Amino acid sequence: MTVHGGEQQDRWQDFGAGIVMGAAMIPVFVLVPLMLREVGMDFVGAYTAAILAALLGTLVMGLMHLPVAVMPSAALTSYLVYLVGISQGLSWQQLLGAGGAASVLGMLLSVPAIGRYFSGAVPSVIGRLIPGGIGVMLIVMGLIKSRILIRSPWTVSMLGNFQDPMAYLGLMGILLTLAMMAMQFRGALLWGFVLTAAVSLAEGFWAFPDAPFMLPEGLDKVAWQLNLLPGNEAETVNMAAAVLTLLVMWGSMNWSCLQVLPVEPPKKEKSLAAIFAVGGVSSLGGSLPVSLSSLSVVGSICGGRGFLTVIGTSLVLAAALFCEPVLRSMADFPVMIVPVLVGAGLMLIQRMLSEFDRNPVEWSLPELVAAVGVLLIMPLSGSMAAGLGSSVIGYCLLRGAAGESSRIPAVSWLLAVLFILYFVYAAL
Repeated sequence: MTVHGGEQQDRWQDFGAGIVMGAAMIPVFVLVPLMLREVGMDFVGAYTAAILAALLGTLVMGLMHLPVAVMPSAALTSYLVYLVGISQGLSWQQLLGAGGAASVLGMLLSVPAIGRYFSGAVPSVIGRLIPGGIGVMLIVMGLIKSRILIRSPWTVSMLGNFQDPMAYLGLMGILLTLAMMAMQFRGALLWGFVLTAAVSLAEGFWAFPDAPFMLPEGLDKVAWQLNLLPGNEAETVNMAAAVLTLLVMWGSMNWSCLQVLPVEPPKKEKSLAAIFAVGGVSSLGGSLPVSLSSLSVVGSICGGRGFLTVIGTSLVLAAALFCEPVLRSMADFPVMIVPVLVGAGLMLIQRMLSEFDRNPVEWSLPELVAAVGVLLIMPLSGSMAAGLGSSVIGYCLLRGAAGESSRIPAVSWLLAVLFILYFVYAAL
C-alpha cells in the first residue's frame, strides 16, 4: 500500500470511529428525555436540548484536539430525577438550576492553582485500575444491552434466552469481532459494528416509522427555564445537597474517563474546565449538565485520533436532531453497539494488565479493597462515582488502620470525606 493510500485509510478509520462513537450514544438521547418527562419536562424539548448540548460539547473538545464523546449522563439524570426531583419535590427547573450551580463550582475548582492541589487526591494505584474498571463496565453494559445477561430475582444477573434475536445477534457480533481482533484485523471494532448492523437491518429487526423525520422543536419550552431560587427552607437544604452531590458525581465521571484517554496532564485540567463551562451553557439551554462519556473509549480504540473523529460524531448528532422517530426505533434494538462495547472493554482490561506488568505493585489489603471497588462495584452499580468513592474510602481507612496515615495526603482524606457525604446523602 502506498503512503498516500495508508493516509487515506487512516482518515476513513478516524472518521468511521466518530460515526461508531456517535451511534453508540443514540440510546442515551432517548432515555434521558424519557426520565425528564417524569418530572414534567417536555419530551421533545428535552431531546432537542440534549442533542444540542452534546453537539456543543463534542465540538469544543474537538477544538481542544480531544476526540471524545460529550453527552448528558443517564446516571446523573436518574439521580436528579428520582432522588432529587421526585423524592424531594424539586421541579425540573430547579434541577437545571442545580446543574448550573454545580457547573460554576466545577469551573472554580478547575482553576490551575486549585486543580494542582487536587491532582494527587486519588491514590496512584486506583488511577491505574480505572481503565480495567471502565473496561468491565463496558462489557457488562454490552451484555445487558444485548440481553445476553438479564436481571435475576435470585442473584445479580443470569443468562438470557438465546431464542431472543437481540441475544443471538449480539453474541454473533461479539464472536465475529473477537475473531477479527485475534487475527489483528485492522478496524475490527468498526467492522463488527457495521456487519452486526447490516444483519439486523436485513433481518427486519429495525422498523422504520411512517414519519421518520421531524424539524427540531420544543427548545422554547425548556431553554432559559432554570431556577436557582428554592421555595422554602427544605428546598434550600435539598438544592444545596444536590449541587454538592452532583459535583462529586460529575467530577468523578469526567476524571475517570480522562484516565483511559491519551490526554496529556495540562490538557486534562483544561478539558475539565471546558466540560464544566459547557455544562453551564447547557443548563441555560434546557439540558442537564453534559459530561465525558465512557463511550469516548470506543472512538479511541476504534482508531479515532483527530478532528475527523469529532466530525463523524457531530454529523451523527446533527442528523439526530431531525431523526428523533428513527433513533427512537433504533434505540429499541441497539444490537450493533454490543460488539463494540465488549471489544473495547477487553482492550481496556488488557491495557490495565500491561501497565501493572510494567510497574508492579504490592497487593496488600488496601490495594485489594481498591481493586474490588473499581473492578467490581463500579461495573455492577454502573456508577463511576460509586466505584471511585468506595475505592478511595476503603484505601484511606485501611492505610490509616495499619498506622500508615502519614502516607495518605490530606487532600485524599478530604476526598474520602466528600465521598462519605455523597454516599450518606444518596441513601436518604
